[in-house]
Amino acid sequence: MQDWSDSFLDGLKRTADPLADDCIRQLIEQGDIASANAVLARLESNEPWPDDTPPLLAQYLSATAQLPADVDMQRIHRAQQFFTTFGLQFGVSLLCRSLPVLYAGKQGGAQVLASTGQLTSHFERRASETLRFILNAAEPGGLDAGGKGLLTIRKVRLMHAAIRHFALAARGWPQNAWPEQWGMPINQEELAGTMLAFSMEAVAGLRVLGVNVSPQDEEDQLYLWKTIGAVLGIVPQAMPDDATSAAVFWKALDRRNFGPSKAGQLLTQAHVQFLQQNLPEIAGGLVPDLMAVLLGRRAAGYLGLRETHWWSWAIDLMRWVFRIKTRLAHSSHTAESFMGEYGKALMEALQHYWAGPNPGTPFRIPDRPLEPVGAKDAAPAVEQMSPASQA
Repeated sequence: MQDWSDSFLDGLKRTADPLADDCIRQLIEQGDIASANAVLARLESNEPWPDDTPPLLAQYLSATAQLPADVDMQRIHRAQQFFTTFGLQFGVSLLCRSLPVLYAGKQGGAQVLASTGQLTSHFERRASETLRFILNAAEPGGLDAGGKGLLTIRKVRLMHAAIRHFALAARGWPQNAWPEQWGMPINQEELAGTMLAFSMEAVAGLRVLGVNVSPQDEEDQLYLWKTIGAVLGIVPQAMPDDATSAAVFWKALDRRNFGPSKAGQLLTQAHVQFLQQNLPEIAGGLVPDLMAVLLGRRAAGYLGLRETHWWSWAIDLMRWVFRIKTRLAHSSHTAESFMGEYGKALMEALQHYWAGPNPGTPFRIPDRPLEPVGAKDAAPAVEQMSPASQA
């Protein structure tokens, strides 16, 4: 069994991403962030880089241009096909479990998300970029040579490095500086947790929704996201060997990092408000109920959510429909192909709808300090938690 002890995870918490961090630091020092963003906005595939690419950016892009040499592309393609076959169900699970569970990171995680999202003002843009990142990487062909997923992951890696740089420089945190006990911003422990949220937690959400996920499909989803994680800069020792080890890792992350915070609850409110406003008025209250069901009582409680049971009938109906679709997807090759195209179309439509009419240029490297949101209340919230609530 892999070592997910506190001492090991403490080391991950103190570790960031030296390759991307060094690139960003030098780009900022040389005043090349605007030039780097201009180049990244024009890039559509891996290479060649435009002639005006800053040398530091070109070096980074070249160093990260390939998947690990031992990647099993057959498994990658199988996992991507499963993702699109159940695209609608994945969309619900990602939006109502995988993304909000990350808001429960009580020390540093939620605070950085709130500050980069700026809650209501930029929440839709940040959430749209997250969903686009998932779609580009998880759709069929996204990680093939020339696939847009590989480039997108590397852009997001640079964004993480820039956010780290500015988070460390920002004031307004609980101690008027980034608290040392939080580890590094967007550290290896948090990156690995995000990888598991988009794989294992998304699969867990599918099962709650009534999708029959086989052990092989679950392992394939983990393998896909471990591959994405490697390109994103997650160190090999933070990658669980299999689903069993991943479950142990997730429990350790939950015990160590999850709890209530003002930033997490503000993020949840913004998330619920955005999703709810795109539903008919008669469906008021459906989103928080669905989130509470998918997250489970404890995680939902951290985020200020509580299941009212008012929409239990609708959620049960959704599960019934998804079970029917699961049987249809596996009933024949023709039906499975139809479901794949149907799911992919729905996921893409969801992304475009979320992005809105003016999404702007996605995946820009931040070029200014963060404005901490809800950070000063984070430390008291942690201190008031009882040992039982952390178990």
